[in-house]
Amino acid sequence: MKLQFRNTVERMYRDTFFYNFNNRPILSCRNTVWLCYEGPSMPTLGANIFRGQAYFEPQYHTEMCFLSWFCGNQLPAYKRFQITWFVSWTPCPDCVAKVAEFLAEHPNVTLTVSAARLYYYWETDYRRALCRLRQAGARMKIMDDEEFAYCWENFVYNEGQSFMPWDKFDDNYAMYPHIFNFHFKNLRKAYGRNESWLCFTMEIIKQCSTVSWKRGVFRNQVDPETHCHAERCFLSWFWEDTLSPNTNYQVTWYTSWSPCLDCAGEVAEFLARHSNVKLAIFAARLYYFWDTDYQQGLRSLSEEGTSVEIMGYEDFKYCWENFVYNGDEPFKPWKGLKYNFLFLDSKLQEILE
Repeated sequence: MKLQFRNTVERMYRDTFFYNFNNRPILSCRNTVWLCYEGPSMPTLGANIFRGQAYFEPQYHTEMCFLSWFCGNQLPAYKRFQITWFVSWTPCPDCVAKVAEFLAEHPNVTLTVSAARLYYYWETDYRRALCRLRQAGARMKIMDDEEFAYCWENFVYNEGQSFMPWDKFDDNYAMYPHIFNFHFKNLRKAYGRNESWLCFTMEIIKQCSTVSWKRGVFRNQVDPETHCHAERCFLSWFWEDTLSPNTNYQVTWYTSWSPCLDCAGEVAEFLARHSNVKLAIFAARLYYFWDTDYQQGLRSLSEEGTSVEIMGYEDFKYCWENFVYNGDEPFKPWKGLKYNFLFLDSKLQEILE
């Protein structure tokens, strides 16, 4: 396949960037996919931006155009290449398969994919594709404010103007009300809740105070093939993108389920290695609390200094106000919230004694 040079541009216009890189989780009519590339310069291309149509055949997608161009340069195998993509949508499963094949054939290439939005993130095939891309060695992440500003400065006709975040820019790591009410309801037996959600806040601890820094939401689907739980997603993001040995952190999790045995062990090991990180976990429900192995997992967290508690009314209210597209509607507690809290809290205290 020959590269279609008409699918490349030198820079985007400001309206194009704001329209296509808006990071609202669900957006319609954004059918053009943009890929801003950073890496080794090539004499065959005067631009570092690719664009393609989401609903065209896969060979016309931006990722495929990039691979065609990159492979066509016959780069030396002895040289290492660090490539970064800033994309308006994450790759589709067809493109993921080709990218994974490309990375397998080019062990000298390191790829980071930083996406403004997740493409069909509720579809199992698309979720598995992203896990496959990560397993192939690609680093996957969501664009933060610094990366949007970087793209604005390097890939946009900005006319010397600084990047100005759009309305609710910082609120786009959030849930919709029906998702929160379904997954965080503190039922004693929550059948059908196979997904786990993790809302987090992060503060930097200074000598005399703490400074609020970051917050967001991680989600997973309990899948034996990918086994990428929300806790692991957070740890990976934190370790790769944020963690500094010279900074003290206070991290708080609000989770729909308490951690499973494996995740509890990994979190405990992480905390043992990083004494500068303090963690508090507030769980809506206890995962397999009658199983002795899962009980030991919670105890291992407590032994590493983690505060493990059950979410009460104020915690649900806090999450509703800070992690949900609530439309300014107040939090409405469901029937049995207090009773279920008392039951789960008593079970947790028994486990941690």
